Amino acid sequence: MQERRRHIRIQTPVLVEFPNPETMKTERSFTQDVSESGMRFPSAVKLSVGQELAMTLELPFRDATMNTTGEVVWIREVSRLGAPQYEVGVRFRWIQDPDRQRLVRHLANLFGPRV
Repeated sequence: MQERRRHIRIQTPVLVEFPNPETMKTERSFTQDVSESGMRFPSAVKLSVGQELAMTLELPFRDATMNTTGEVVWIREVSRLGAPQYEVGVRFRWIQDPDRQRLVRHLANLFGPRV
């Protein structure tokens, strides 16, 4: 199977906050991996493919908070015992250039010059 991603994903915990679409309560999670163009994170909230999410990301060690909008491109149930848990794949749809550059620098520091 050919890799369809344009950017390498790095396993790094980035705090992600987003409103629960049903309750509007702020949900928090940490990314499992992230790239310049998207991320994957666990969630107890079942989201829908195609759903747009307003998210806040906080890079570790940088005290850098950034706002972005993403689109859910896939969702997978990962736990069937107890409360359902999901993995969510999100593609960034909007992120300000200075924030994107800060994210790219952060990923480059973790991975090296190949990012």
